[in-house]
Amino acid sequence: MKFKGRFLPSLLAAGCLAGAGAAQAGMITYDTWLPDDGAVGNYIFTVEHDEVGGRFNYNLTVDPWNADPLGLFIDLGDNTVGDVDLIQDSGGVELYATNTSDDSCDTGCNLNGGPGGSLIVPDEPNGLWELVFRLGETGGADLQQTFSWSTADFELGLSDFGLVAIRSQVLCTGDDLLPGDADDCEGSDKSYSGTTTVSVPEPGTLGLLGLGLLALAIRRVKAS
Repeated sequence: MKFKGRFLPSLLAAGCLAGAGAAQAGMITYDTWLPDDGAVGNYIFTVEHDEVGGRFNYNLTVDPWNADPLGLFIDLGDNTVGDVDLIQDSGGVELYATNTSDDSCDTGCNLNGGPGGSLIVPDEPNGLWELVFRLGETGGADLQQTFSWSTADFELGLSDFGLVAIRSQVLCTGDDLLPGDADDCEGSDKSYSGTTTVSVPEPGTLGLLGLGLLALAIRRVKAS
């Protein structure tokens, strides 16, 4: 019993390491988009949930680069968010509104255009865009391909993410791409997506180390 007792602290420590490694961030990806009319931007929008840090990490890129994003709308289902701060921002991102049914993301930035208003509306039951972000500036292409930023997770999870919509003021058609063909890209885009791909996180290095130590500790206890 004394021999087993000596390994109890090691057993507990190994278990903690394994648990810490298992708490890696999960991620969802939006990469299938429907246009309101015509062509669509090649948007790749990911949300990573850092459960340990209590934050959502967002990344929006356009690849191949055929659009210049101006606004991003996020529906979090039947939830609302409180105060929102951008924890970190690569540049060009501004929180524009929260918990709103408005389809605007500032002057010249909106989702409207249909005969009855916007064709892109957040899902019921609350019908709100919980997060609206402004990306770049109006008045031509900003030539910023990627935006990265973070917020708190509002005690929500990735399963709460629903419809996402993007407004771009510049959209290329055919084989034209930014930045080289900026002068020829005269379209605009209002696209939306409710289709996500879920990425299952692999065990981190810390977790693998913990699992190894845990197995070794159990083996020694059994051998005693």
